Amino acid sequence: MFNRAILAALLGAILLAVAPLAQAVEIKHDLGTTEVPDAPKRIVVLEYSFVDSLAAVGVAPVGIADDDTRESIVPAYTAVIGDDWKSVGTRKSPSLEVIASLQPDLIIADTSRHEAIYGALSEIAPTIAFDSLTGTYQVALEAAKTIAHAVGKDAEMAARLAEHEKKMEGFKAEIGDVSAWSAQFIIDNGEGIFLHSPVSYNGSLLAWFGFKNNMPTPDGHTYEEAIVKTSLEQLSEINPQVILRGKYADPGLTDSWVGQPLYDNVEAVKTGNVFDVNAHEWSRLRGVIASEVSGANLVEIVKNLKK
Repeated sequence: MFNRAILAALLGAILLAVAPLAQAVEIKHDLGTTEVPDAPKRIVVLEYSFVDSLAAVGVAPVGIADDDTRESIVPAYTAVIGDDWKSVGTRKSPSLEVIASLQPDLIIADTSRHEAIYGALSEIAPTIAFDSLTGTYQVALEAAKTIAHAVGKDAEMAARLAEHEKKMEGFKAEIGDVSAWSAQFIIDNGEGIFLHSPVSYNGSLLAWFGFKNNMPTPDGHTYEEAIVKTSLEQLSEINPQVILRGKYADPGLTDSWVGQPLYDNVEAVKTGNVFDVNAHEWSRLRGVIASEVSGANLVEIVKNLKK
């Protein structure tokens, strides 16, 4: 009896010692390898694309860097995650104090935006980082898979990505062969215009659908190489056949160019193929759900192309 009691106690101790190991998963990410608790429940996300990844598998974060604008979390996300989350400030400079007050068990950060505060974030909770700001469409999908693994939703993400692929291929079939068309996404904030290059999220997404891009492809993936501030003269040299324009100001800077020969002779302007899209959804949101919204937009845009 005594030996059995000792054996039972030893087995219990072994199980207790092993349990923490079974309850953590190692996640490789852009800034290292981090042990994440099994199925974390209190997650703080510091980029919109990470909201997208969680919404794709039905997980609600407790904190979001929403740029102090709750409306920036679009209905496509809130329909899944609800609105019971706290703002932790801006994506560029999130509040460490507010993040800590939420007692998170996982923080998901952006590689370039948050590398300087990664150590401070990691002191609050296990932190994983991915390239949302300058990453491509393919990078966003890979990050979504890793995030799903970190939150214990591998099967759910596999199913969601299979659905995503079917939707995107459906959009591509509706759009048809656009390989003869050069398309350019631009942001117009009223003071400047910014072109999303071939290495940007939107540049790579348009390429996935088959569009050409007349911009030269940069060697790297820095912010300045992905999002390029551009003059009217440079836009006229790139001369896209289709412009997708996201305006943060109305009227925009491009509106003031109307009537100037350099602008009026840009192929997209001359043929009436300048299409306004939602600036926030196209320039800031990235991921599984966001790309499906963009795909649906492109289907309608292609229907209205003027040849």
